[in-house]
Amino acid sequence: MALLRETLSIGVTGHRPERLGHTNLSAITATVAQVLDAVAAATRELEPDADLRLISALAEGADSLAADLARARGWTLDCVLPFARDDYAADFPDPDSQAAYRQRLDAARAVFELPADRARRSDPHAYERAGRVVLGQCDILLAVWDRGPSLGRGGTGQIVAEAVMQDVPVVLIDPAGVVAPTLLWDGLEAHDLGQQTLDTVPRSGLEALPRVASALLGRVERADGPAMRQFYSDAPLPRFSLALAFPLLLAVMGVRRPRRSDARIADVADAEQPVAAAVAGIADRAVEFARRARDNLAPRFAKADVLAGHIGQLFRSGYVINFGLAALAVALSLTGLAIPQAKPVLIVLELAAIGAILMLTRTAHRVAWHERWLDYRHLAERLRCLAISAQLGDLALRVGADSEPPWVGRTVRATARNLGLPSVRVDDAYLSAVRAALIALIDGQLRYLNADARRMHRLEHRLHLMGTVLFALTAGICVGFLGFEAVFKMGLGGHLENVAHRVVISVTIASGALPALGAAIYGIRMQGDFAGIAERSETLAHHLAALNRVIAEDELSFDTLSRRVRRAVDLLTADLARWRQTYHARPLSLPG
Repeated sequence: MALLRETLSIGVTGHRPERLGHTNLSAITATVAQVLDAVAAATRELEPDADLRLISALAEGADSLAADLARARGWTLDCVLPFARDDYAADFPDPDSQAAYRQRLDAARAVFELPADRARRSDPHAYERAGRVVLGQCDILLAVWDRGPSLGRGGTGQIVAEAVMQDVPVVLIDPAGVVAPTLLWDGLEAHDLGQQTLDTVPRSGLEALPRVASALLGRVERADGPAMRQFYSDAPLPRFSLALAFPLLLAVMGVRRPRRSDARIADVADAEQPVAAAVAGIADRAVEFARRARDNLAPRFAKADVLAGHIGQLFRSGYVINFGLAALAVALSLTGLAIPQAKPVLIVLELAAIGAILMLTRTAHRVAWHERWLDYRHLAERLRCLAISAQLGDLALRVGADSEPPWVGRTVRATARNLGLPSVRVDDAYLSAVRAALIALIDGQLRYLNADARRMHRLEHRLHLMGTVLFALTAGICVGFLGFEAVFKMGLGGHLENVAHRVVISVTIASGALPALGAAIYGIRMQGDFAGIAERSETLAHHLAALNRVIAEDELSFDTLSRRVRRAVDLLTADLARWRQTYHARPLSLPG
């Protein structure tokens, strides 16, 4: 899989001409140009071929000024409009400024027209909504701000404060030119000090921009680890899997029947369907966005999902085999008591079982089954969520950043930046399509979670029951043997002398082998955490079902749907973080 060409996205917010007043506009222009050039230099020092993108609401003043400077430098321009483009034109009463506005729209790669009603001026959130979409798209926010209070919702001060709280680096430009451009960013501290505010966030000059660019881009290296190397390898995946121990365990326990798919690795092309379905409803309107989703997001999701399923089955089959072989080794050792003449063969078989355990455990660590499984599942779920959230302009660049592996985070962010904004007018039909995609996503997750919870509950219960039966059977055998011994010692079993030795050997074998098998079952249960999986699946399914009911009853609006999408993403990523935390401490290890 090819590495995506890196993109760094700069959002802009700032005052309009009336707020800038008599400020020297040429000086502001020079300072904004200086900042854009510094960002470009820091970016291309890391990635010479990186694309640079400016996201602007195109309002008169700072927004338009930055857009013109970015275009002059060959940057990609994406626009977020608080109203439909023709309605927003009323913000440009001067014919020259309106003509310039339309030229900027024509030059933009994407124009995201939000659904506020300009005619009635009934939506006080229009500019706030646009500012938040800009924030959801950018890696760095450029703010031309006089540090005064916002004069309305969505003002520059509010957007800057929200950027700082979300750990988005902000470059402040003083319109009066008294203070040099200032970088606000939590990453300037060596340690995470928690959520920052405008009063507490660390500050620096533009000399820290290379550090910001390095943190944001963080070159994706193929040598970062086995999970990364396999994901970006062009080598075809194997067609068949021999890791059948876990599916066989499910079959033996009566949890589910064997399937042909247990022995086959899914085709990556077939696994792209969830992403293709997620964007199908908007494909005829946001044509380029849907194409980028199909060409870049879908293949990455599919490969991560297929690899997660394949490696997960390898890992689970690995610990089933390990515990099974450990119990077999004990049984072979004890069998030598009953068949002494076969002792050499049994010893060889026992050594082979022990050797297989050692080899399997070493292989699992060497090729990092555990790490790869966790990484691929994390990547697949992040990309699955991105396919929905990006349709409303939220790239969710910072979701899960604290818990995800570095290469996974870089891959998600590179994919998200490549996806960018849909070029579309957001009306009721568009929102209906996005809502349908969100409901379909949640329905699919609910089907999986409910089925998985049932399987894991059944597996946990039956393994627990089998372990209990084995230990109870061992106890029964021991009690029976004590009764046999008592009868024999009392002289009541003289006629049993010829079988006494065999009874002793049989009881010794059974009382050793059955608890060993019971211990193996207990080890499989603890390693697999089936009860924990079932509980987490049920909890998440409960929350998602409640969310789905609310979504179906909601009045259709951009703000409400955005909150529902964010809630769904939060639920899924929080569950992912809990799952990862649980399994991170459970690598394949020697039975003991």
